[in-house]
Amino acid sequence: MTGPRAVRQHITEERIVEAALALIHDEPSGSFTLAKLAKRLHISAPTIYSHVPNKQYIIERVRSRVVAEIDCSSFERLPWDEALADWARSYANAFVKHPETIPLLTTNPVQAPELVRQYEVIATALLEAGWPPDEIIAVFTVVESFVMGSVLDLVAPVQMVQPADGEEYPLLRSLLGESADVLRAQHTFELGIETMIDGLRRRLERVAVRPV
Repeated sequence: MTGPRAVRQHITEERIVEAALALIHDEPSGSFTLAKLAKRLHISAPTIYSHVPNKQYIIERVRSRVVAEIDCSSFERLPWDEALADWARSYANAFVKHPETIPLLTTNPVQAPELVRQYEVIATALLEAGWPPDEIIAVFTVVESFVMGSVLDLVAPVQMVQPADGEEYPLLRSLLGESADVLRAQHTFELGIETMIDGLRRRLERVAVRPV
């Protein structure tokens, strides 16, 4: 059987999610629409609704795909600060494979159970470490914000700071020459993690909820 009817019969939720992820990779502008997705699947937009409830559901299924490899098991065996650093590295590794999804996923509420469960684990560990409840969400949001920005640097094809020819910046040019190797972005990422975690440790010393 061929034609539109045959195409519709082969549309599944899984195929819709796969097509959505492929579309986001091909058009990394954050302008994901159901009309574009339907066109990619060779169906009408209303047909999508017979397989998934809404656009947000598709976005969360895409998020589930991306975050499936994020590992928060370190919180079961390491101190909160070391575990948070491990989580940040795992988070970055997952999104380095799908950087095009960042504009879309960071502008939509997180409902994917794979990630929400991790938030619960992290929040529990931070609470047990003495973090005040009103700071816990801010702590892992700071880490996520750092990770998302770092991913864009980790996948950048070139050194982003490049003075134009003819402009004199001798110190900057010498520093850029020192850091132009392929490990520059990774070194920057590790420096950022170390600095961020050190700052969080110092803050916890000031705001920790002490046992009565």
